[in-house]
Amino acid sequence: MKALLVIDMLKGFIYGNKDQRVIRKKQTKKLIQKIRKVIDLAHKKNIPIIYINCNHKKTDPCVKISGKHAMKGTKGAQVIDGLKPTKKDHIVKKIAFDGFYKTRLEKLLKRLKIKEIYLTGVQTDVCVRETGVSGAYRGFKVFLIEDCCATNLKVNHTSSIMFFVKTNAGKIVKSNNLKW
Repeated sequence: MKALLVIDMLKGFIYGNKDQRVIRKKQTKKLIQKIRKVIDLAHKKNIPIIYINCNHKKTDPCVKISGKHAMKGTKGAQVIDGLKPTKKDHIVKKIAFDGFYKTRLEKLLKRLKIKEIYLTGVQTDVCVRETGVSGAYRGFKVFLIEDCCATNLKVNHTSSIMFFVKTNAGKIVKSNNLKW
């Protein structure tokens, strides 16, 4: 069984001020369209969708490392309007880059009998990569949907993809080549 993970597609990261935004403005529309298309396909195929979202308090490890962002109760911690979860989707709130770290993600995936996880969202070189590697360590087959992930710098996106290939942490796929 497969699951689609939508990582940190939050208002602060996508539309926030210069200090919060994690992708370039010109990437935004295309990324949202591609992720929307994959979400719609997953819904059509009854593939579970799990939104993994930063939802920080001042004392969280992520805040200590990267400063305040996606703070609990703020607009910046809300999923962007174009990709809002439906009632049948799952939401996992995280406090670190890794979506598995001190969350219910692993238990949820096991309860749903998931063997393969497909990654989308931001940032390719931070939360997407950390969640993917952590998933591989836990025995999940990981697929990074290359054109449904982004980060500010192309070189960082590319190096994260190469990391997945070099370490066998996961396979790289494109949204138009999904075998669902």
